Parts: sequence; structure tokens; C-alpha cells
Amino acid sequence: MRGAMRRWIRTESRSFIDGKIINPNPTNIDFLEIGNPCNFSCPDCEFGEMQSAPAFDRQEEVDLITKVMEDYPESSFFLYPPEITTSPYLLPVMKATRQRITLTNGLGLNERMLDRLKEAGLRYLKVTLFATPGEQMRWQAIQEPMYWRIRKNIERAVDKGFRVFLNTVLNKDNLGSIVPLARQSNDMGIDRIKFIRERTPVWKPWYLAEEDMDRLIRNVEEAKQGPSPRIQLSLTGAGPNLYGKSLDEARKKLPPQRGEWPKSPYLCPAIDQNYWGISPRRGKVYGCFFMTVGDPVWEIGTLDQKTKKVQITGGLDLRPSTLKKRLRGNCAEDACEYQSVCMGGCRRTAYMTAKWKGEKDPLYAGMDICLTKTYGRVMGNK
Repeated sequence: MRGAMRRWIRTESRSFIDGKIINPNPTNIDFLEIGNPCNFSCPDCEFGEMQSAPAFDRQEEVDLITKVMEDYPESSFFLYPPEITTSPYLLPVMKATRQRITLTNGLGLNERMLDRLKEAGLRYLKVTLFATPGEQMRWQAIQEPMYWRIRKNIERAVDKGFRVFLNTVLNKDNLGSIVPLARQSNDMGIDRIKFIRERTPVWKPWYLAEEDMDRLIRNVEEAKQGPSPRIQLSLTGAGPNLYGKSLDEARKKLPPQRGEWPKSPYLCPAIDQNYWGISPRRGKVYGCFFMTVGDPVWEIGTLDQKTKKVQITGGLDLRPSTLKKRLRGNCAEDACEYQSVCMGGCRRTAYMTAKWKGEKDPLYAGMDICLTKTYGRVMGNK
């Protein structure tokens, strides 16, 4: 009812209240902290803190989501339960939003569940998978038989016509698994692999730093040379790879690929407050998916659980004009020819890394790693 009719407007927010940015019409609205708990307890899962939200009545939850959808017909919606196979009661709402992709750990993808997902209009499944049981067990704290069950379920989903995207989290210890995973994924019928830089503090021993990027890029490029699904490097870890592209060519990388999310006119949907992450259970609105708990700086509004109304009280100034002037480091205007396209990459990654390092004004820190510049160095030295 909304998908094909939405307009993506490339414009800056027009309202300020007490100096705070107000965007009344975001391109993206995500519903967070919804559904039943996940059947996994992954130590480093982004949903970990979210699951501390108070319990909530299912019907009240659905009613709140539905009302917000009615109030913002120009926005694109996405439901983010921690695990969709434990919350199938949300499938009718997903169908109403015309959501086409969902995240799942893959363990519950039996025949009946896959049929229900397909009936709800879902066509793309995003699953976290590693090349070896040991890597998967470290990340998800599961037993080895569960790893093989996930792989079998992925193959079942492919056989049923789903397009499966893999998320694989990279750290210093598993860079050597990039090529083996690419070959295995090709045999499994995987559509796409996205390699994600593990989001850990800079003092962690497995933190991927600049000195690791040459090896990462060489392994990724080697993987592309043989039988492999499409390979992507997550934009949240080190920004986009715009190496060798004109500005016009670089801008064409911005719109999301088929089945992907979010649908923002900018690389980072937090820019210009084009993203609202709404927690019906907490009654809060956040300016970034990854900053829902623990940092009030990213709280930009409230959702009244009685009136079901959203009130945006003011967000961070992430207007393009402000970023152009205030970004520093790798992302400063005089340090990057692609600043007008990239606009500082993932603001969450830059913000958190700068905070971990004790930098002042972390909101306008540059990305600690620039994938474009790293590609230029590696490819130039081949």
C-alpha cells in the first residue's frame, strides 16, 4: 500500500525548535524492541540491550505500529523483531508494510515457517553465517549441531525460492575464512555475502584496524575471482568503496540494492534525521538503529502509548550542510573528494570509535578507516 508510491526527497530538514533539528517526514521508520525474545543469546548481538525492554501486550504492540503507519504514509517501514521465527504474529503487519526482507538466525526455518514467510510476502532472508562451526559458535554461543542445521535450513530456503543474503562478521581472527566462505556460499546457492566489520571497542584484541585492511581487501578481491555470490563490504564498518569512480558514478552506489534496507537518500539514514527507530515498549524514538539504549544523545522523540502519537523533540544536527563544514579527519571536506556523496559514512561507527578513543565532539569525527582510500593504496601497490 506504500512501497511503490513513496517519494525519496533529497532535501534538508526544514524545522528547528530551540536549535534542534526536526524532520516530520522521515524516509525510514523502523520498529525496534518488538516481538518475542530470540532463541539465541549471542554475546555481541546488537539486540542484546534491546531485549531488556519491558514486556508488552501483543495486541497493543500491533495497534501502536499500525497507528504510526497510518500517520506517516510517505515513510518506508521495517519491523525488526530479534528473531522473526519466534514472533510469527508480526507477519501480517510485515505483509501490510510490503516488507520484503527479514533477518533470522536460520535455526527455525523449517518447511512450515518458510511457507508462512512466503505467504507474508517476504522474498529475501538475511542470515548470519560463518565458514566454520568454530567461528559460528564463538559469535553465537551455540553448539556445533546447530551450525549444520542453520546451513541445511539456508539450503532449504534457497530451494523454496528465497534469495538468501549472508552477514559475516569479520575480526582479526577470521580474515582467512573470506575465500572459503565465498566458495561454500556459491555451492549453497547464496545470493550475496556482506562482510561486516565487528563493532568492538578499539582496545579489544580482535578489533580490525587500519593495518588489517590490506589483508582484508586482498582476500575479498581473491574471493571475487572464483565462483562466488555477490560480495559486499558493509558500509557501516569503513564507509563505501568509491575508489576510481567519478562523483556521478559514486552517487549511483547510494540507492539501496534490491531487497536491501534502509531506503534513504543518503548513505547514512541518520543524516538529516531521515531515520526514526521507534520502540513501542519504551515509548522512545531514536535517531539510529544502533544507538537505542545507553546514549540519550540519540533519543530524538517519544511515542505516547495512550494516544499513539509520535512527538519529535529534537535531534542531532546531522544536516548535510553541517556535516560538510564540521566533519574532520578522513571525512573532512579538504581530505576527501567524495565527501558530498559519502557525508561521513556511518555516523554511529565514527561516533562510537571517537568516544572509545576519548576524542572531543565525537558526533563529527571522521570514520577511523576509509575504505576508498585503503582500496586506492592496495590496488595502487599491486
